[in-house]
Amino acid sequence: MKYKHIFWDWNGTLLNDAETAYICVNKMLDFRNLPRITFEQYRDYVDVPISLFYERVMDISKETMEGLSIEYNKLWHENLPKEPLAENVAALLEKLRRMGAKQYIFSSSQNKYIEPLLKKYGISEYFDAVLGADDCKVGSKVQRTHNFIIESNISPKKSVFIGDMYHDSEVASAVNSDCILLSCGHQCREALNKAECAVVSNINELSELLGV
Repeated sequence: MKYKHIFWDWNGTLLNDAETAYICVNKMLDFRNLPRITFEQYRDYVDVPISLFYERVMDISKETMEGLSIEYNKLWHENLPKEPLAENVAALLEKLRRMGAKQYIFSSSQNKYIEPLLKKYGISEYFDAVLGADDCKVGSKVQRTHNFIIESNISPKKSVFIGDMYHDSEVASAVNSDCILLSCGHQCREALNKAECAVVSNINELSELLGV
């Protein structure tokens, strides 16, 4: 395998929570007496920063991003399945570690939400760093990922970014690394196909592409 550094997105990639997110959004719409959306619409509308998504489904002039984030995260924790890890992902993490790859999480979610779940599901040992957000705005991951690569003296050409959003390809492109996108996460395949990188359907196809 040519990659020495694997950067994993969290939501929708390692964590199979796209349907959970969809359920939470519809509950939020119910609370506001607004029309529900379908799962296909959710995957069409979702975007980074997350404010772009909320603009498509509600009047955010009456909201604050902090308030929406608190509401969403409460619902998210209440509705997350007991076994939310993506199928076969734990086995792949183990194989990559045995091959000597260093693994990291780069995410728009906050570390305070990610780290407890890594421990809960027994996969924290696989990651050398968790590059979560400092706030609740679900914004760009580019700058903090770029800073980490520079500070850690990581070779971009020996790194690959794995995610489920078009924005993940933008992060990879910004640091001159390869990217692989999973179409089984939060964003629809049509959006992912606009990225200049490989798009796979599941973890098994990802494993084959990595040569693991």
